[in-house]
Amino acid sequence: MSMAFALPVALPVAEAAAFTAGCALIHALRQRADGVTVALAGIVAILVLLLGIACTPEALPTAQGDGGVEETSLVQPGY
Repeated sequence: MSMAFALPVALPVAEAAAFTAGCALIHALRQRADGVTVALAGIVAILVLLLGIACTPEALPTAQGDGGVEETSLVQPGY
């Protein structure tokens, strides 16, 4: 089996295994629903933060250089 074929097959299998393990864990901890809710909310918050970081462009526009604003001096010559 080549590496080019293994990755597209392995990724969905790993996702399904993680989902199934999560379902089994939630089922096993159903007596502690409040704790599971807090833990899942924390995981979601971390995932949203990571997604925001991943979607941030590498070069953010800055106010320096090529911003379309002319550089002017506050000191007027001749005054």
